[in-house]
Amino acid sequence: MATATDALILAALLDHLAALQFQPPLPVAQPGIAFPPAGQDKPDNYLAVSYLPNRPRQVTLGDDPQQKLGLLQISVYWKAGGGLIKPLDAAGLVIDHFNNKTLFASGVKITISGEPWAAGPIQEDDRVQIPVTIPYTAFEPET
Repeated sequence: MATATDALILAALLDHLAALQFQPPLPVAQPGIAFPPAGQDKPDNYLAVSYLPNRPRQVTLGDDPQQKLGLLQISVYWKAGGGLIKPLDAAGLVIDHFNNKTLFASGVKITISGEPWAAGPIQEDDRVQIPVTIPYTAFEPET
């Protein structure tokens, strides 16, 4: 169970992502976890999550909780050669799923602080990658 503020934020964001349903389902490469699992081939299409916390900001004087800022990046990886429509649709679902959301985790309020956006496609050898960036703001729980 997560207890540190950054761990609580990441857990809430990953839980929210897990509620997003794709047809067919897309596997998710989570930060710090081997992907694909040992002995398996990388799937043609999948999501990869990067957690990018930023420097905290003290918004009041004293020992009040600090504001936590950061980005969650969810990259859509799609097998090359099939065009951009399907991976862009998947990126759009991620954007819509996170847009204007507020999440809560053990006293931490996490707000998606701006509209998520998709970067231009990045062509790799066998896949196209479309990074989706999700900005968030959170406050540490009061002690």
